Amino acid sequence: MTLPMKQVLMSAALISVAIAGVGTSIAQTNPGFILFGSNRDNALDYCLDSGRSSTNDRYYLEVKPQKFKVSEIILSFPEHYTGIIDTNLVELRVMPDGECRGGRELPIASAKLDNRRLVVIPKAEVPAETRLRLVLSNVRNPDNGGFFQIDARVLRADVPVPVYIGSYIMTID
Repeated sequence: MTLPMKQVLMSAALISVAIAGVGTSIAQTNPGFILFGSNRDNALDYCLDSGRSSTNDRYYLEVKPQKFKVSEIILSFPEHYTGIIDTNLVELRVMPDGECRGGRELPIASAKLDNRRLVVIPKAEVPAETRLRLVLSNVRNPDNGGFFQIDARVLRADVPVPVYIGSYIMTID
């Protein structure tokens, strides 16, 4: 039994649209996954506008609410991460629960990148239990994609000791 030509062409068109739709990706939003160990609480949520290598991007990085006031946020990038971060376009935002983008901006005193460490200092201490997003704009993603574990720490306002809060297990295509 042969199918009419119109039906064959229509089926081929639908299959091509389905295949093309699978290959496109607009933005990435996930907490990554843990390769070793089982502590899911250490994986921090993040969103990327692009997530493609060799392109400019914007990172939205979760900073979980802490039981103490926060005076600094410190990110440590792995040695194989070759992306370029524009420290002039770093923002800190107070976020509604479950949101990735948006939020109310908090003024920052400085954002400095030194030897694979980004240190962001807000103008005022961030109150305890505040849900934050660190927004890095105009980031040039690494030329080679892959997995990147970016560790996050915060500095307590009362005792100046860095506290590990988790890692972003970031995937760049």
